[in-house]
Amino acid sequence: MINALLRDISSEEDISIVLPLLLSCEELNAINARALIYKELLLAEISQREIAKKHNISIATITRGSNNLKSMSDKEKKLLQTLLIRK
Repeated sequence: MINALLRDISSEEDISIVLPLLLSCEELNAINARALIYKELLLAEISQREIAKKHNISIATITRGSNNLKSMSDKEKKLLQTLLIRK
């Protein structure tokens, strides 16, 4: 159901309206933090401790993100790179 809903959203403005209706503030913050962690880890420019300090995120949260990233398939990692690192 959520896949169909998100697929039907046609604008960034609509996404900004719908996501807060579906997710609490804490959930949105957690998703944003996870995306930020994945981006920093995929860039591999700074250490996990530096990521934690730079973005005020606990090292435990970054470690969980790192472990999730390690368990992803190459296809999943490539998709994240495409979506998060827009070069």
